[in-house]
Amino acid sequence: MFPAARITVGAEELAWALDRPAGDLLVPELYVQPLRTHPRLTTVAENDIVLPGITAHLTPGHTPGHIMFRLVGVEHDILFVQDAAKYRAELVSRRADMTYDPAVTASTIDKIWRFWREKPGTIVVPGHDRPVALDANGRPTPLGPRQAGITAFFGETIDDPSRFDLTEQTPP
Repeated sequence: MFPAARITVGAEELAWALDRPAGDLLVPELYVQPLRTHPRLTTVAENDIVLPGITAHLTPGHTPGHIMFRLVGVEHDILFVQDAAKYRAELVSRRADMTYDPAVTASTIDKIWRFWREKPGTIVVPGHDRPVALDANGRPTPLGPRQAGITAFFGETIDDPSRFDLTEQTPP
C-alpha cells in the first residue's frame, strides 16, 4: 500500500524473530525472512532517533525485543507503548495477560511509569485501549469515553444489523 514507506523494526525484535524455528506460530515466517534484506528496512535500538522528536526504547515482555516510541512535545510527551502494556489495567496492576516472562514485563511497565512521570501531562497510548493520562491523584485515567460493542447480522441482509452495547453502565 505504501511503496515508498520506510520500515522500522527493533533490531533485537528482528533478531529474535529470525531465530525462531520454522513453524513457530509466534512469528509470520513468510514475512520475517524477506524482511531482513528489504531495501527500506531500518532497525532501531534503545534511544535511537526514529524521526525528529521520536525515540525508540526497549520494552521487552510481550516479546523479547519489543519497543515503544516516545514523542517529545513542548507541553507533554506521548508514549506509544504498544503491547508492552496493552490496557490501562496492565499499567495499574503492572502485570500483563500475555508475556513470555512476568518479571521482565513488570520491569518494563516500571520503565513506562518512569517515563510517564518525567513530564507532567504525558500521555500513554496502550496497544489496545484508550490513551491515558495521570489524574490529580496519579492514577491512569482514560482520555475520552470507553466504548465496547458487538455488531451482528442475524437477518437476511446487512441493512439491518443488531448492535449490542457492552459499555458498563452506571446505575442512575
